[in-house]
Amino acid sequence: MPKRITMIGSANVDFIMQLPHLPRRGESVTGGPFSQTFGGKGSNQALAARRAGGEVSVVAAIGGDANGRTLLETYRREGLDTSQVAVHEDLPCGTAMIFVDRAGENCIGFTFGANERLSVEQVEKAEAAIAESRVVMLQLEVPDEPMRRAIRLAKRHGAEIMLNYAPIRKTAIQLDRDISILVVNETEAGELLGTGVDTLDQAIEACGKLAGNGHRLTIVTLGANGSVVCENGRPRHCPAFAVEAKDATAAGDSYCGALAAAIAEGRETADAVRFASAAGALCASRLGAQPSIPARADIEEFMRAASK
Repeated sequence: MPKRITMIGSANVDFIMQLPHLPRRGESVTGGPFSQTFGGKGSNQALAARRAGGEVSVVAAIGGDANGRTLLETYRREGLDTSQVAVHEDLPCGTAMIFVDRAGENCIGFTFGANERLSVEQVEKAEAAIAESRVVMLQLEVPDEPMRRAIRLAKRHGAEIMLNYAPIRKTAIQLDRDISILVVNETEAGELLGTGVDTLDQAIEACGKLAGNGHRLTIVTLGANGSVVCENGRPRHCPAFAVEAKDATAAGDSYCGALAAAIAEGRETADAVRFASAAGALCASRLGAQPSIPARADIEEFMRAASK
């Protein structure tokens, strides 16, 4: 089986401000340091999969501005395959404004920028990379039509299709058995089901209901409370690794990328989920988006220390 991963999704520049608390409507909050990094759910997940040991191809649309050029250099330096990245000289990169409070919680505003130019034609040109992949990773920060085409191509070539249904929005992508791996957090699960997911019991019930769409593997992540995993119709709770959270910005993306890397290696589900959980916990213990995504050696050392 191939071990490669293809990520089809977004690439952003992130502007991050740490504050005493998240602003309420009409409130101005002053406080901590400011930083600029690269992000985007797709870009974060591709980088997380690469640092976790995966061989990763990126299918994305980036701006021709200075941020776009630096992002492309960063991809290449990290060892990502950028042959399917399109650069649009007339547009800026996608941009995210991120506020982080003292507890590590965040709120994010996002503008598409060049991400809107990801096209069906670009995805079709990447068919060879998809055909060589064991896992194709998707998110919802890019237009629907290229995502739908990616699903059809991945299905044609027998790849696992992993969808992180985030951010929540109206979409034409169907949640059915074509999506072999569905990953959502508790808020996204609640939005999909039209109900609150505020307790562990509710998360277990929600995971079971979402699994009814026919996914091979359904995961509801719960931050510090771990995750609920449903495989073969049986939801179970997987506890989190205990860390002092500093910034949750890319923790979910680290989880998804590490999960994809582990599945591409052929690991059993329990082992893959534990590996992903460790990656997410480590990321949450650090500041920033991509700078906080852990390397494989760090994940493995963290897991060894936690097992003692």
